[in-house]
Amino acid sequence: MAGNENIAEPQPVYTGTILYPSPSPYALAITPLVQLKKIFQSLYTSLLKMMWQELWAGEVQNNEAFNLILFLIFLLLCWLTFSFRTASQWLFTLFFLFWFIDNSITHRNFQEGHYIRRVYLRRHGTENLHWQLQLSHSAPLSMEFNPGQVRAIGVRRREIRGGAFQDKLATVWQGQLLLYDGSDWIFEEDQNLDPVLEAIAVIQELLGEPVPVAFEASHGLGAYALNRITPQEEAKLLQQGQGVGVKRTERKWQIFSRWRWGDSWLLIQQIFRESGFLLFVILMMGFMVQLGAILDGFRRAFAGEMVYVEIPDNFGLMLPWQDWRIGLPLLLAIAIMIYRGWRLSRVKHCAVDQHFVRASLDHQPLGKLPTEAVETVLTVGQDKPEILVLTASRSLIIPSFQRLEEALVYTCVLTKAIDAFTLGKHQAEVTETTTHPKEFGGEP
Repeated sequence: MAGNENIAEPQPVYTGTILYPSPSPYALAITPLVQLKKIFQSLYTSLLKMMWQELWAGEVQNNEAFNLILFLIFLLLCWLTFSFRTASQWLFTLFFLFWFIDNSITHRNFQEGHYIRRVYLRRHGTENLHWQLQLSHSAPLSMEFNPGQVRAIGVRRREIRGGAFQDKLATVWQGQLLLYDGSDWIFEEDQNLDPVLEAIAVIQELLGEPVPVAFEASHGLGAYALNRITPQEEAKLLQQGQGVGVKRTERKWQIFSRWRWGDSWLLIQQIFRESGFLLFVILMMGFMVQLGAILDGFRRAFAGEMVYVEIPDNFGLMLPWQDWRIGLPLLLAIAIMIYRGWRLSRVKHCAVDQHFVRASLDHQPLGKLPTEAVETVLTVGQDKPEILVLTASRSLIIPSFQRLEEALVYTCVLTKAIDAFTLGKHQAEVTETTTHPKEFGGEP
């Protein structure tokens, strides 16, 4: 890091914003209790997940020492679950109040803009750029670099979390300068992608020479794609045509997603797998209380007390229809997963003509872009991917595909539709480079 002198600082040539949640005094006060809860919860959930994997997928740990440690941890958790069984409702209420107050303070600070921090780029001398992040209660972070050190500009999604419980506040698009030494320096964050695209255009001018731009975990046929789809892969995807329908005329292409029986079966499998794990967790809670009671009986016996240990017939295992406290959470979890499946099944529709690219989600308009201005179409993300249609400074986002393959097919078809209306008019520009380079990176 360069020194943090503020003597005769030149005026910034670029000012950006990032979101940097700083903990409130209340969050700092309850953080030790929250961390203790998280440790216990992580041990409990991780151990049950390992047991579930052995039952569901047959993934067995062959390390005997490791299995012994896991078994001892399980016995300890059983005893703790039994010991705190009478206080569980009070602990739940107490932590709910902690969370509610922490969540309210954090979201209020976020909405009022208290987490916004400024990023400055200044020119030092004739060549170097000085990057500086202004923090609220500490010295600014800064570094100096030559524009020739910038390998690429990256764009990625990032979750903003804050407070002692680290609740999700927002998901933002983040623009980064990627240097040859492996470091990365944020210059812009926003919930909307358009300001980040505008910032990229400004940064390109400041650097003097165009550098590659790419989106993290992206696939596409043209600019901004980190993973380029080859002509062979494009032909294979178009031949398969998974989950994508096309109606084509000379004046307009209609592209739409299709929900198939295979998608329904995939959703049903996911519901059974996740609800099965939830049922397993609920049933194990009763089992662990009963086993913890037996362990506590042995503990008191070793201490010299007279103890009568009774081993129950079913170890507290109750089926969902035998106890509403088990059935209700299970039904709620299944309902939430069905709702998520419905969101994924909504029809993603695009209409492309010589004037505009329009997108909608179940007849709800998402926006439109001029066809001639579109620079690229990308698939971004692996889990629940989405499609980005990008111009130099504007974006159109088509969200929530169930599978990556379906999104890639949609990307290829949409790119083909846009090319059908633009290549004929701009045939002379096919071999020219665009404002933003098409390749990402370059060897350090």
